[in-house]
Amino acid sequence: MEIDVPETMAEVEKEVARRKANGEAVTEADVIKNTVLASFQAYLEFAEEGHYDSAKWQGDNIEVIDIMKQPIDTVKPQTDSFVSDFKASNDGCFLYLQEAATKIAGMR
Repeated sequence: MEIDVPETMAEVEKEVARRKANGEAVTEADVIKNTVLASFQAYLEFAEEGHYDSAKWQGDNIEVIDIMKQPIDTVKPQTDSFVSDFKASNDGCFLYLQEAATKIAGMR
């Protein structure tokens, strides 16, 4: 599984700087949230062996929607937000997302 997202805070900072230099109004939190959601979606597709369910933000949680557009599960951050989770431990955050995706795929 290969997706192109920042994997560390240093990479997040570089991405923010690059995008701001291109005139985008982007924050560190925006980049981290994009990384978290894209990573979770990739883990879910890997676990399900294809794109069957979709992830989207529902407040500070990730909601998983099936192909019939029905919510099937919600993934909550380990702390107050996924941004905080990523900042505290990017590896721990990725592992948590992977485990959550695997659990959801196993329910299907």
